[in-house]
Amino acid sequence: MEIHVQHSNEAETSRAVEELVTQLKIKLNGQKPRFGFLFVTHHHEEHFSTLSGSLQEKLGCQDFLGCTTEAIIAENQEHENLPGIAVWLMSDTDAEIQGFHLQFERDQNHERIECYGHPLVNSLSERPHGAVFLFCEPYSSSPHVALSQLTDGLSGIPIFGGVASGGVGPGESCLFLNGEKIDHGAVGIVYRGDHRIRPIVSQGCRPIGHTFVVTKSEKNIVYELGGRPAMAQFREMFEDLTEVDQELVRQGPFFGIVTNEYKSEFQRGDFLVSGVLGSDPESGAIAVSQPVRVGRTVQFHVRDAITADEDLRLMIEQDRKLNTQKVKGALLFDCNGRGEGLFGHSHHDVSAIQKAYGPTPLAGCYAQGEIGPLGENSHMHGFTASIALFEQ
Repeated sequence: MEIHVQHSNEAETSRAVEELVTQLKIKLNGQKPRFGFLFVTHHHEEHFSTLSGSLQEKLGCQDFLGCTTEAIIAENQEHENLPGIAVWLMSDTDAEIQGFHLQFERDQNHERIECYGHPLVNSLSERPHGAVFLFCEPYSSSPHVALSQLTDGLSGIPIFGGVASGGVGPGESCLFLNGEKIDHGAVGIVYRGDHRIRPIVSQGCRPIGHTFVVTKSEKNIVYELGGRPAMAQFREMFEDLTEVDQELVRQGPFFGIVTNEYKSEFQRGDFLVSGVLGSDPESGAIAVSQPVRVGRTVQFHVRDAITADEDLRLMIEQDRKLNTQKVKGALLFDCNGRGEGLFGHSHHDVSAIQKAYGPTPLAGCYAQGEIGPLGENSHMHGFTASIALFEQ
């Protein structure tokens, strides 16, 4: 199994394609890629309808998946504010791949979203390792519904990916699957093979205060924590924080939901972190970006550049302590709110990965919602670096 990555910052699409194909064929050295990924910025939007098919045909890639992005990630750089095409290829003749296209419709009562087009799980053999890669169009898909149903059908398999970025309205971001440009729903592939794919998910946040138990909630509205109005508990906790943490809370608090209630103690990485959308002064309720059930353990979080840097390095350190197998390549699905805007300098996340595992072939994209496993399930995240490490 070999992984190869090539990118181009050439603004003229035909020249970029020629550059990519020439360099990748040299790297492939006669090998045929089993599957690959395409990430492309909107500088090339006039050619979106033919780009994926052209690259797939010229490279002889059997399965090809991708999406548009605000910025490509390739090798050791995050190419912000530049035209870019990045291609990631794996030559693994034993891998089994199944592509799929999900479509979403509301039911007759407009109360729930139905999802169609799931992969036929039984058509793939029981190989020792697997993963799903999923890309969503931002206006015509429901990632939460897709993840829920894919998790039910593909139990125990990690799901990676994100929401396509770079557009400013419906129809401007698109997806690619096996030569076809797709402007709605979600596309993905199921991978089954002999090589394990290790996840790292860094949410860039740390817990503050103490934990609470949700005692009254409805969907994503939390009414009570520990038998008292949620806002009353929040205000009381806020008063006990340091001045530094109080200032971070003023910039925007986050809400963490424990992923494994059986642990005796909870720390960074044990929470699915959601955004706080707002509060109701009359009821004392707090709205968050994820559904929260009664009985769940939760804790407020904060985020800044220092915390995000610490969190990524901690997650990488934990992975390296637990795993000694060499990394042959990686994919990075990074929040478009990270990068230079958060850290004050370029290439922060990709540099941390390459320092730990590199040099390794790596590609990825800036997403406006990142998908990655946390605990026993895969989730939609925000402000997150979701990393897939391919073992040798």
